[in-house]
Amino acid sequence: MANAFWTYPWDIADMGLAEVTGEIRDLGFDMISVAAAYHAGRFLQVRSPKRRAYFPQDGALYFRPDPALWADQVIQPIVSDLVQEQDVLRDLVAARQAGGLQVSAWTVCLHNTAQGERHPEHVTRNAWGDPNFYNLCPASEASQSYVETLVRDLSHNVRPDRIELESPNFLGFAHEHHHEKDMVGLPPEGDFLMSLCFCDHCRSYGEGQGVSVDEVQAQVRGLLDQMCSGAVPERVAPDFPSAGLDAFPEPLRSYLTLREDHVTKLLQRVQTACHTDVELLMIDGQAGWIGGANHRAITEMGIGLLLCSYDQSDAEAEALMHYAATLPAGRGGQIGLRLAVPEYADATAFQHRLALLRQHGATGVNLYNYGLVPQGRLAWLDGAFTPS
Repeated sequence: MANAFWTYPWDIADMGLAEVTGEIRDLGFDMISVAAAYHAGRFLQVRSPKRRAYFPQDGALYFRPDPALWADQVIQPIVSDLVQEQDVLRDLVAARQAGGLQVSAWTVCLHNTAQGERHPEHVTRNAWGDPNFYNLCPASEASQSYVETLVRDLSHNVRPDRIELESPNFLGFAHEHHHEKDMVGLPPEGDFLMSLCFCDHCRSYGEGQGVSVDEVQAQVRGLLDQMCSGAVPERVAPDFPSAGLDAFPEPLRSYLTLREDHVTKLLQRVQTACHTDVELLMIDGQAGWIGGANHRAITEMGIGLLLCSYDQSDAEAEALMHYAATLPAGRGGQIGLRLAVPEYADATAFQHRLALLRQHGATGVNLYNYGLVPQGRLAWLDGAFTPS
């Protein structure tokens, strides 16, 4: 697999396509992974000649979509104003055709607050019915069709080498929304239980599968109320997440298994829509089941995994690679890393982690993030990568 440097289209617009791609190639990478659809945020742009802080449009596409493909979609695309100035993704593909870097379209799928606020009937809802505007629900037909159309448009009309799917699944409760407040101090299972979806789409499917969704909803409310009633939160599933779904009693456990059906169906639709010349990867962590992702089913349908090794000890990184080795056809060998401080104190620490991952089977690396790291830190990559 290729070694790719993640970056943003505004980095390229600010610093120049030739300059960015030239430096990334000189660092030993053979692919650039640029955001094709992305969520909101605030970014410290330490190398931009034009700015030091950037606030991108929420939920926007960074390429010109095909109006004919989107004409009948319930969820219509939001196109970044930046595309009116420069269609960076298509420029990169044109440069590839002239011998430049391979191109990956880094595509945020269901993490989209702007679309969630426009379409509250298609977002996840907690056990009290409160909307999570940042997460379009994977069980929603409109949400699935949105992601399917996005991949069809990208793969057929832009034709990158790869599409990396971020968040085609259920998101957690704590997910970097604006000014999140939690003074309870929710334990891990608290965040998970708060994220469980009881929207009309999930409820209807659950009832159709023979699950008493009202009973499950009351069960989740009761567990959370029990957890949050005292001065200090009580653990209600102390073996979460190590025990997996078995950390929870019935009928909740049965309801949880159904989440995988929605994510798997969405990804089946995406794979069918994708051009056969374009590789598909899903970005995820080892515990994909928390977001409803069945990694075995996903890889067996031909979609690879890009597993992120963030904030991990050496032992945890080794465990991640052992897990990747269990997946079919070597589809878990692409690993995500961050060139971040304090995650790595220096070049030695970073290169040690890189060597450890390769020793245990990593076949390619996606590195985060070209535009966010100081120029001096790029020296940590000296000799670390060679084009595949």
